[in-house]
Amino acid sequence: MALDTVTPRSRRALLGGAAGALVAFVAQALGRPLSARGADGDNMILGAVNTATATTKISNTATTDAVFWGAAAGGVGVQGTSDSSTGVYGLSDSWAGVAGVSLSLVGVVGRSASAEWPAIVGQSYGDNTGLLGYSGSATITAAPAKTGVYGYAAQDGGSRGVWRRANAGRGVYGQATSGYGVYGTAASGTAAYFKGGDGSGRALNAQGRVFFRTAGLATIGAGSSTAAPSPPGSTWWRPPRSSPPWRGTRAPASPSTASPRAPRRTRSPST
Repeated sequence: MALDTVTPRSRRALLGGAAGALVAFVAQALGRPLSARGADGDNMILGAVNTATATTKISNTATTDAVFWGAAAGGVGVQGTSDSSTGVYGLSDSWAGVAGVSLSLVGVVGRSASAEWPAIVGQSYGDNTGLLGYSGSATITAAPAKTGVYGYAAQDGGSRGVWRRANAGRGVYGQATSGYGVYGTAASGTAAYFKGGDGSGRALNAQGRVFFRTAGLATIGAGSSTAAPSPPGSTWWRPPRSSPPWRGTRAPASPSTASPRAPRRTRSPST
């Protein structure tokens, strides 16, 4: 369309055109966030992207209320992102650095897409517990020292401090170079309880030497499956005679019929 450069314009027409252009610009600006044009020292602009080259700090030294509150109707309340460092960092001198609370879902969620690093890491620089799991509403007990993971639950007899499950692998795996791979103690109950599944499941499968500190010798009478050995503290057990596991082969010797090993002779030292 050609421009009319001949017809003269009145002052009223020019002012009306300028006002219309201003209204169109304002309407277009309201439809998108404003770009940040502030520099260090300027005020923050709400609804806009604010950029700076130095740290922005907000302090509240008068009360114990929150310094900064981010609220969202359905989105994220506070979000922190970083290309190569920590997205959100919390530090406290005498309380929790970061706390997460939820009234209906998970309090804190950790996710990782890395094949080399875990989603959540707990590390104690003071040689205490790295990760503590506590079930119940009572006061959290003191965590043990030099412990990687500690689980505690004391509601009733069905409570479980740590529950591990695997469909085809190992539910619990313990490994030690020179100590105990798995160690269990009980004040009045059972330190270790193994139960095999119905059918072909095994309660215990030991590969290598097995040592019983309180084992002894005893005679299992006919019609009985247990006997108190000497020294006391352990029990010999054998399956019922109706279905012996050694069927088709020679039955192993009973502890009562096994020949005792002759004592080793020692030579007295010469005087």
